[in-house]
Amino acid sequence: MRFGRLFLIAALLFPALTPLPSAAEDAVNTPILSVTPELNQLQKWHDSNGDTADPFWADDDQLYHFMCDGRGFGTQAMNICFNKLTGPDLLSLKGSLINPMEEYGKANATEPDGATWKVCGQECVDGVFYAFVARNIYGNKSKDPILRQTSFNASLIKSTDRGQTWTRSASENYKSPMWPGSRFGAPGFFHFGKNGGSVTRDQADKFVYALSNNGFWNGGDDFILARVRRSALPKLNAADWQYYSGGNSMNEGSWRSDITLAKPILSLPGKLGWTAPVFIPALNRYLLVSWHVTPTLRKWFAPNEVVYEFYDAPHPWGPWNYISSFSDRFLSTGNMYGPNLCAKYQEKRGDDVLLSLFTSGCQFEDKPSGLYKMWRIPLVLGTRPRPHATLVNDDHPFVRYFGNWQASTNRGYHDFMDDVHVSASPGDAVELTFNSSGVEWLTERYSDEGTAEVFIDGEPRGKVDLKLENWPRLARIPVFSAQGLADGPHTIRIVNTGTNYVLIDAFSITTHPATSQPRP
Repeated sequence: MRFGRLFLIAALLFPALTPLPSAAEDAVNTPILSVTPELNQLQKWHDSNGDTADPFWADDDQLYHFMCDGRGFGTQAMNICFNKLTGPDLLSLKGSLINPMEEYGKANATEPDGATWKVCGQECVDGVFYAFVARNIYGNKSKDPILRQTSFNASLIKSTDRGQTWTRSASENYKSPMWPGSRFGAPGFFHFGKNGGSVTRDQADKFVYALSNNGFWNGGDDFILARVRRSALPKLNAADWQYYSGGNSMNEGSWRSDITLAKPILSLPGKLGWTAPVFIPALNRYLLVSWHVTPTLRKWFAPNEVVYEFYDAPHPWGPWNYISSFSDRFLSTGNMYGPNLCAKYQEKRGDDVLLSLFTSGCQFEDKPSGLYKMWRIPLVLGTRPRPHATLVNDDHPFVRYFGNWQASTNRGYHDFMDDVHVSASPGDAVELTFNSSGVEWLTERYSDEGTAEVFIDGEPRGKVDLKLENWPRLARIPVFSAQGLADGPHTIRIVNTGTNYVLIDAFSITTHPATSQPRP
């Protein structure tokens, strides 16, 4: 038992309730105050293989995307391959291979420059598919001091037949890249909606926007912003593009054709991996997710932890404000990387917005349970201050166990405080009494987990299925939440309803409202 924090936590378990303050609605744009991943609703395409998926919303209402260093939804691992997602709704989407992109070579195939082909940003604009391709050298060969994968000599390709054929050719892109060097070496499109969107804000109905870091797949140092007229985009001519070169960030600023005059819109050395931002119509706001490895890589590609950081802005050029971050420590093994945000399937939830983040992960096994797939993390974009929450560990004396629970410590699965209580007997129960407006149960999900029923103040609130196939063990997952409870003490009770494992990791107790987070 850990009693050093007993009196502090006891006070937090029985706080005086304070009503949530109301946030004034902004008719022009509504800043995003929080980004919360719904880790209990992860979705993975177990039959896929590869990374760098950036699904874009085409004019036929379907999603399309490339994958790199894998077979996508096909059979042969390629440097890049083009795929389609179809289905009646988000949870029913099925993938299929459209084009193996053979001219770009099999996976890890190099050319005399020692690099391989990779795809960056992808989009459909006015019925035409586009993608940035670039040369990449893996971090173990790039000679970068912190083992970053370099990305350089980018070009733009297009398809007018739904991805069956593409121009420019791989040979032309290799010999005469549209953007020689690394300054625009890892470009990603801004996603505005179906078929490129029809957003008039920031002249997005007239211009296509893209950003790039300074030439790294992972851990870039800054982002610059580029745009081209939609009417000129099909010409695939780099001379038609302009670059944001500064000015008042609340207006359009100045744009130059000389890329050397580009002014970074966001600078965070070593923390800005390649990405594709998205426009949120319900908020008139832009969201960007970047990613970095921490601590510095010592072996390619074997990170200890990967962190996703979120920024929002009223315009593509900024100002970009830090919102929040989360890491892959919910995975017991492996890592996540390469996040991109999707314009389709955005959903308004009261004052908040539900959004899909597509990502991939490692290690790199091609098996259903592996992470080297395309998978999705639902995000809740909050526009009002969030309540504070305090984690109460499973071994706290206020947590009462009934039955055959066993304590398990030093598990190494990223549990809170590295311990849990475990039950494998039907009828085993656990209770916690708290005086607050909300509670969450945090636990593990895995293939050997069972089911439990949850009660609040003696009233059944439903059953929870903890079993999860084809994923590594997931830790600290909020599998049940009860919020907006009336004033007064409440009791949560959890009962094991089977013979498989049910774990108690921690409880998250809502305390008092948070104030708006300061923005650097």
